[in-house]
Amino acid sequence: MEKDLGLAAALKYETCRRKHAEAALEARDREFIDFVENAAVCLHQVGPDGVILWANKAELDLLGYAPKEYIGRNIIEFHADAATINDILCLLTNGDTILDYPARLKCKDGSIKHVLIHSNGRFENGKLIYTRCFTRDVTDKVVRDQVLSERNDLLLQAPVATALLIGPNYTFELANDMYKHIVGRNDLEGKSYLEAFPELRDTVLPDILKRVYETGVSFSSDEHHATLIKSGKREDLVLKFNLQALKRASGEIFGMMAVAVDITELVRSREAQKRNEAERDALLQKLEASDRAKDEFLAILGHELRNPLSPIVTALDLMKMRGDIGATKEYGILQRQVKHLLRLVDDLLDVSRITRGKVDLRKTTTAVREVIIKAVEMVSVLAEQKHHTIQIDEQASGLEWYGDPIRLAQVVTNLLTNAIHYTPSDGRISLRWWKENDHVCISVADNGIGISEAALSKIFELFYQVPGKSERAKGGLGIGLSLVNSLVLAHGGTVQAFSEGEGKGSEFIIRLPLLKNVSQSNIEPLKRKISIATRRVLIVDDNKDAADTLNELLMINGHTTMVAYDPITALAIAKSYQPEILITDIGMPVMNGYDFALHLRGVLDNPSSCKMYAVSGFGQQIDRERSQRAGFVAHFVRPVDAETFLDAIC
Repeated sequence: MEKDLGLAAALKYETCRRKHAEAALEARDREFIDFVENAAVCLHQVGPDGVILWANKAELDLLGYAPKEYIGRNIIEFHADAATINDILCLLTNGDTILDYPARLKCKDGSIKHVLIHSNGRFENGKLIYTRCFTRDVTDKVVRDQVLSERNDLLLQAPVATALLIGPNYTFELANDMYKHIVGRNDLEGKSYLEAFPELRDTVLPDILKRVYETGVSFSSDEHHATLIKSGKREDLVLKFNLQALKRASGEIFGMMAVAVDITELVRSREAQKRNEAERDALLQKLEASDRAKDEFLAILGHELRNPLSPIVTALDLMKMRGDIGATKEYGILQRQVKHLLRLVDDLLDVSRITRGKVDLRKTTTAVREVIIKAVEMVSVLAEQKHHTIQIDEQASGLEWYGDPIRLAQVVTNLLTNAIHYTPSDGRISLRWWKENDHVCISVADNGIGISEAALSKIFELFYQVPGKSERAKGGLGIGLSLVNSLVLAHGGTVQAFSEGEGKGSEFIIRLPLLKNVSQSNIEPLKRKISIATRRVLIVDDNKDAADTLNELLMINGHTTMVAYDPITALAIAKSYQPEILITDIGMPVMNGYDFALHLRGVLDNPSSCKMYAVSGFGQQIDRERSQRAGFVAHFVRPVDAETFLDAIC
């Protein structure tokens, strides 16, 4: 009996032990399944016939397939290169192990993943049962390497001296032939900057390199002086030199790009030219005359822009004070003033056209009253500020006139603005119009400060200012009234000024021919006459949208075009394309438009045959002067009017 009880206890213990062992084994199985199914690395099994037997979640996620879309299909279907997978399967069938085998896999969305494959096979009795495959995604690295390779190839072929310095020791990774020619070294790659040029150790260059590498702030010098040892001899060089930090996507600086142009001979020639005092003095006189002409142009621009801007700003102030931002009256004023301002800018950009009295008139049949009322609206806020009363007297109704209504509004507005400015507060201004024979007459009169008899004869001359009258000098009398006279004459009319003397007010009377038996079919606005000769045009702009839209404009107007989005690519294109016209942005990375123009001359067979135009958001006087010195035919400020631009380059 005791023996039987002991045997039963032993059996029970063994049964429990086995159950625990089986439970532990099942737990390990679950852990292993979880390990391979949810591993971060991509795994799959392939049968001897190439059919995918199993794949884990990481592999499915990498390629974007659901299990039923991937498992059970032949692995060949998912390889972009048939030769690659056939070679892999052949190696594995022969019992080989493959490591880091590069391949390209097709994703569900049509994209390609670059991977490295590690795999071997399971064999029983010499027969392949399945292969174990680990797949590592290296797409980002491959793309980076391709970009780096393309960049290096481009820099090596660039027609400007270029070198890449990598790491804190500034080791040469790349230097193109032009760079090696300038510095007189052919064995730069793999050497640090100071190993290659020990003679520069005690110069400012090491500090410049350190500052750019540590701060990321580019260095640029129009004239960098350096003494190098070339063929055993010391040689003084003058370089146009640019040093720019190279950054990873994270912002980390890993190197620098150096771009240099040897301008030694250019500097020597310039210094020799300075010794010719007579030629220099003549050149300075011409430049001073040009500067004065530009200053006069800016004076006109500043004066005429203030007139339409004044009611805009004042109307906005009134809207804010009243709290009626939603009101439409002031918005209507703003809309008309903006259109008026744009027309003024178009005219004032061409100073020669203004001085010769040539303005574009867009004529149409217009009611005189409508134009005059619009002019009154333009100055109404300004008149309210000075508490003036504007009396309107229409002595002939229904008058129609054939001309440019915006220009007539500009004329009347200018006269009203002068009357408002030169009349003390609480003044009276009268505006009346009437018919006189075949003309319409418009009068603007005030009870203001008046005009002397001597000044009346010169009042419409450009830049004339009444002596001793600071009020008129502040108002820019010599600009506004000269424009009034030019615009009236352009319409075949006349304008006269009347005053009984200082302190007795003034009156201006305009006479314009009325519409006379003109049918609508004969009335046509002036149209731009386009005479286009097809040109080879090279467009360079790092703003892709700006470059592409300009490209479309030129193509539809009959030109042959090439587009580059950076200066280095543009120089490579220009070498074979040989453009007749260059249109380039100024503010570009690596190399600005001025430097690019200098480099371009070095790759053109006949530099003088290529006309260069600058198109830039920089429009200050100093920018225009720099463009002129760099050899640009014209400097356009964005946004550029299409017709003006096409007229200029044709």
